[in-house]
Amino acid sequence: MIIIETAFATKNGILLHGDCLELMEDIPDKSVDLVVTDPPYGINYKSFRTLKGDIKGDNNLQWVNGFFNLLSKKVKEDSHLYCFTDFEMMPDFVFEIRKYWKIRNLINIPRSVRGNGGERIFQQQFEHCIFATKGKGKKFEQTKILKPSEGYKKDKRYNAKEWLYRLPDYWHWTRASEHNLNRLHPTQKNVECIKNMIQLSSKEGDLILDPFAGVCTTAVACEELNRRWICIEAEKEYCNKSIERIDDKTIT
Repeated sequence: MIIIETAFATKNGILLHGDCLELMEDIPDKSVDLVVTDPPYGINYKSFRTLKGDIKGDNNLQWVNGFFNLLSKKVKEDSHLYCFTDFEMMPDFVFEIRKYWKIRNLINIPRSVRGNGGERIFQQQFEHCIFATKGKGKKFEQTKILKPSEGYKKDKRYNAKEWLYRLPDYWHWTRASEHNLNRLHPTQKNVECIKNMIQLSSKEGDLILDPFAGVCTTAVACEELNRRWICIEAEKEYCNKSIERIDDKTIT
C-alpha cells in the first residue's frame, strides 16, 4: 500500500510529498490534460554560488524508462508534454519519450543568468525543453503572449492580427529560470515561462501534472490561470517552501 502524505491543497490542486514513481500509480489513467515538468537531468548538479546542495536523484537516469512509461498511461490522448532537459543528457530523454509521444520541438529559452564559460567551453545562454504530443496532439489555444513586429503589422500581405498565434521554438520573449537571488530551489523555473506553456496547451479547469515540482512553480502558475493541478515533490524542504509560495491554501 502506498502511503500518501498530502503537503497541502487548494481548491484547484494538491501537492504530494513522496516518490513520483509510486504516487503516480494512484492517478487515474487518461485523466491528465497537460504535463509540465523539470526533472533531474542526471548531471549530478551542484550550485556553488548562491544555493548549495544536491538535486535528489540527479546522479543517474535509471528512473527515466519507468517514469515515461507510467506517465504515458496517465495523460489523455492528444495532450501535450513539456519536459526541461540538459543538452548533454537529452538523448536519454528523447529515446524514452519517443516510445510514447511524438516529439515536435526542442524549445530554446534564454537563461536569466548565463552559464559558466571559459577557454575550453562556450557559455551556455539557453535552457532546453522538449515539447511532445500524445498522438497527433491538439491545437494550441489562442493566447496573448507575443505581438507581431511593427514591420509585419504594416505589411498588408499578411493581414496581421494584434497577437501572434503561431509561435517560434525560440522563446525570446521570456526567461526559463529565476535569477539566482530570487531562487528557493537551485533550478527554479520562471513563473511567466511556465504560464505560457499552460496557456498554450490547456484550458481553464484542465488538469496539469508536474511530477518533479521543486518549489511548485507549476502550481503557482496554475493558481493564477485557474487550472487544476497535481504536483509531486520528493524533498520535504521544498514542499515546505512551496506552501509559502501559494496563497489561499488549505492544509489537509
